[in-house]
Amino acid sequence: MTTGDAPPDRNRDQVSLTWPGKRLTVEPTSPYASQLESYPPRISGKGKGGLLLFGDNFDSLSWLLANGYRGKVGLVYLDPPYNSNRTYTSRIRLRGKRQPTLGEVAAYQDVWQPSDYLQFLADRLLLLRQLLHADGTLWLHCDHRMHAHILLLLEELFGAELHLNTVFWRSQTMRGAKVHARYFPRSAQAIHIFRSTPQGQPPWHPPKRELALTEEAAAAQYMRDEQGFFRTSDPGTYSFERLKSLHEEGRLYAPYAGDVIVDQDAQRVYASNGGNIGVKYYLEKRGRNRYLLTRPVDNLWDDIAGLGTVPGEDENYPTQKTERLLQRIIETASHPGDLVLDPFAGSGTTLSVAHKLGRNWIGCDSAWRAVRTTACRLSRPPKSTSSNLPVDADNAKSGPGISDDSARSNIGYQILHIGLTDPANSGRLRVKATYRPTASILLEQADDRLTVRIEAFHSPQVERLATEAKVPLPRDWRAQVRAVLVDPDYDGASLRAALVDTPAGKNSLVTGDYSFDQSEKSRSIGDDPPPDRAVAILIVDVAGHEHLFVDSAWESSLSGHLTG
Repeated sequence: MTTGDAPPDRNRDQVSLTWPGKRLTVEPTSPYASQLESYPPRISGKGKGGLLLFGDNFDSLSWLLANGYRGKVGLVYLDPPYNSNRTYTSRIRLRGKRQPTLGEVAAYQDVWQPSDYLQFLADRLLLLRQLLHADGTLWLHCDHRMHAHILLLLEELFGAELHLNTVFWRSQTMRGAKVHARYFPRSAQAIHIFRSTPQGQPPWHPPKRELALTEEAAAAQYMRDEQGFFRTSDPGTYSFERLKSLHEEGRLYAPYAGDVIVDQDAQRVYASNGGNIGVKYYLEKRGRNRYLLTRPVDNLWDDIAGLGTVPGEDENYPTQKTERLLQRIIETASHPGDLVLDPFAGSGTTLSVAHKLGRNWIGCDSAWRAVRTTACRLSRPPKSTSSNLPVDADNAKSGPGISDDSARSNIGYQILHIGLTDPANSGRLRVKATYRPTASILLEQADDRLTVRIEAFHSPQVERLATEAKVPLPRDWRAQVRAVLVDPDYDGASLRAALVDTPAGKNSLVTGDYSFDQSEKSRSIGDDPPPDRAVAILIVDVAGHEHLFVDSAWESSLSGHLTG
């Protein structure tokens, strides 16, 4: 949207927000893009590819508008800052079982003047509106602090008639200090949903809530016959032929221990002992002692757990959302192959779920820690969580998990740096490390196969933190390492990671031993590399510092920008 291109005309009586310096026109910037890293799809030639954009998301959205993405995004999910007046931090912890925390590092600041916050959102929403497809939807996630202000802002920018609904998600359970909160604990967050245009027909795949009950729980809540546990519902306007068919299937119920009578001559179906007949709806049996109950979903989502009760997903990033929440949103509001955009990528939940569900995706974040967290998450081997069902309605989780198989999540992606400075003129941004790491890395070639073996690694930054925390460093070097990325054909400019070793959870360790199909002579780090190719190993330590080793020379970067 260029200067002077205001939102569509609204009714003169519409309520709107005001703040100092308010403007609802915006001029996109003209940023440059340079590739930092690329990740191939798991199967060559498959998938359209994703984009992870590092930089201010206003510049990133401007770049997307200038590069063919106008009107192409099917679903925007954004979880912006909440104006919480806090600086959010991540823990620094050695990896492995029962390892201690070494301290904390700032992840991002969420401190604003109210007028600055609203203008910040308005500027980005104006660009997002242009990126949305005519049939697209925007889902904006917020908490109690600003959700009323944001709803008014969205209505002014999109139009009140385009407000489809507001979902309230129970993100936390009452525990700890919340149990004693005065005037009720705040356990819910809001997700405002707007469609792109009045004429648009957004995708709509009604979600279902699945609950797994034990046999004891089912017996306490449902009736039972030879076919299983069931509930009944009034047949309403069912025709005689339909009722007759249901009776033949054993799906009609007569109360008061009566029988179902089918009177062909009178074209009537009734209960012999009086009362109204009912249609039986059976629970689906799952296993020996599990029964599955399916219910429709409304705009109160209290069946999806927050991160506090799903510790296996924890990426050690503040305000992280759970995969089941994004699974419901993405499956409800998009089709496979649609483009999903998250301009505040954070820990990468949206992109990870879109990746698994066969959607194309774009993510933006101005914090390199968020970009690296997302890239590590996207690069893990696929796994299935479909067996993760609840045992009763009181501890319910929504639906089956995501089937993360290679056929559906086979999308390569790139990390681009988006900025206002031409990288061709200014050179690569870099921050030299104050302390140089040490490593022993062996490269071996045998039968056209390259082996990279990390035999030792030491991060002075991690050692300093351990000393300050009075914690001895474990002898196993892998306790200091969060991730290892290997490019066996490094061009000196951008890392093309053929392998990413980034274990999930906090207890698993990297392997340190990797193998690739290659054809080059054996050498160890310290030998002269061939003139046309190098092997690069990027080691990310637990403090977030990144150390790049390239053949006989190594270079380090605190900010995450690769060096040439």
